[in-house]
Formats: sequence, structure tokens, C-alpha cells
Amino acid sequence: MIYFSTATQGRARISGPLADAVQTLLDRDGARLIVDGRFGPASARAMNDWQARNGFPSSPTFSEDQWQRLSALGPLTAFDRVLNPTVAFEGTYFTGVVGAFDSGGLTWGILGFTLSSGALQELFSDIETRAPGLIAGIFGAEYGQLMQALPLRGQAAVDWAKTISTGADNTQLVAPWAGYFSALGGRGAAKAVQMDHAFATWFGRAVGYIDRYMPGRQVSLLDIAFWFDVAVQTGVSSAVSTDLLAVDMTGLDNAACRAAFAQVIANHAAAQWRNDVLSRKMTFATGRGTVHGAVYDLADWGITDDVVPAPDTETRPVLSTMFSAC
Repeated sequence: MIYFSTATQGRARISGPLADAVQTLLDRDGARLIVDGRFGPASARAMNDWQARNGFPSSPTFSEDQWQRLSALGPLTAFDRVLNPTVAFEGTYFTGVVGAFDSGGLTWGILGFTLSSGALQELFSDIETRAPGLIAGIFGAEYGQLMQALPLRGQAAVDWAKTISTGADNTQLVAPWAGYFSALGGRGAAKAVQMDHAFATWFGRAVGYIDRYMPGRQVSLLDIAFWFDVAVQTGVSSAVSTDLLAVDMTGLDNAACRAAFAQVIANHAAAQWRNDVLSRKMTFATGRGTVHGAVYDLADWGITDDVVPAPDTETRPVLSTMFSAC
């Protein structure tokens, strides 16, 4: 089974938690990589060197058996795999942070965990439990202010976030705050917590959507990835649900169903976001598309329309286990 390919000339390269994990393991094996979750030429060369040293053909593809050899862990879960393109679309990866440009206040991590919603407080509490003292060690003199800010909600969270935000529309953080969030996001415990919270928060919703809107059908990673991206980007309101249930799926294969669902979801999006929502959803519907100016072929990411077992919402992501050990 192919997990990803690096033969992506003219298309977006694999990125996200899987790329981060493979970079981390190759670096530990002596490759001396910058681990940033973006699998560029240096990472591809390191992968080819590792393949040659471990009895695999030097190839642009990274497979399940290579993953198991490199990591000494079992096969990746469906969540481990479908998470990656959505993380790429969101654009913050493990370390990125965005300032008070919207009602979220601060937004941090692989799927945009926000201060005003309480998600950041939950993440930081879990990180402290797993790695006591890590947050204080990184934030130093600003640790006390951070602890006072984490319980803030709504407008109070936005108002505080503005005090450390800068740049056009407050999208950036002033020094040293941006560096602190980046440093924390680069630590294994923080990566594992982000993975676990993304799994608990959004993957169960995605599986629920599959059961509700594609009942009785065999599913592929493209189906799972489609509904996971829906869960993260827009969710399904009662009005959207009504229109999704009204789609006549008679005679439609899964790809055609996804395309019909994509149009329904985009039609309900706010006008300023409608094209972005449609481009993302149609990329999952067809397996190919352009999102934020980059061309994607999800087969490069190991995500195809081949039938897979029903998604499991109980088994912890394998990548979480790997990051926990880092």
C-alpha cells in the first residue's frame, strides 16, 4: 500500500503530520533534516538514501512496509492518512499561530485550535499532564500571562489576543510570542496532543456524516477525507443536512455523490468563502483540484477511491503514538 509519492512535479508536495513523522524518523536515523511537515527535495533524498540502506528500491513512493520498518509501528489508521491534505489546506501545521484577525482570538496548530472556543486551554492542559513543566520552560517570563489568558472566552479572548497581535489584520504575533508557540508545537508531546484532539473532535463527526449521508455504501479514503474536511471546514448545519439528504443518489457512484454533496455544501457557505469551500470539496470529490493556488492530486498523498474497511473511531492514531515517544 502506497502512503505517498514524491514524484509531484507541478503539484503540491506531501505535507502534514505524516510528512512530519517521516522527517522526524529519518532525522533520528542521521539524515539531519529540518522537520517542518513539508516533504521537500532534501526529505525525498533522505528517504531514497534510507530505502537504499534498508533493502528497498530507491523510489519516489513511500509504502506501508517502509513505514513499518522505519517506525517499528503498525500500519497507519485512516485518520492518520486523511488528516494530511486538510492540514495542508488549513496551513498552520503543528507550529503555526495566527493572531486576533477573527473571533477565534489566537489560532494555533494543525487544524486551527482557537483560544476563544476553549480549545487551546484543553490542549495546553493535556500537554501539561503529559509533559509537566514543558509549557513553562518554553514561555518563560510570559508563562503567567499565558495562564491568565487561556480561560478567556469570546470577546475577552479576542481583546487579549489583540495585545500580542501585529501585522495586516492582526494575523501575526509580536516577538517573542510567535516563537514560543512555534517551539511548543515542535515538541513531540504537543504534536501527539494535537493529533489526539483532532481525532476526538473531528474524526468522529466525519464518520457520523458517512453513516448519515452515504448509508450502506462501501467507502474509500476519498470518501473519508471528504467528510473529514467537511467536519473541519464547515460542519453540517440543519439546513445543509436537509439538502444533503435530498440528494438523489440512485445510480450514482461514490465520486458522483461527493460532487453533488460538494455543491450543496458550497451553496450554503458565505459568499466570500464559497469558492474556497467548493474548490476544497471538489478536490476530494474528484481526487484532483486547485486549492489556494496549488494543484493537488490526492493519489500523491495515498488517498484514492479504492475501498477500505469502515473507519475506526476507537483506535488511537498511530502517529500520536509515534510523536508521544519523541
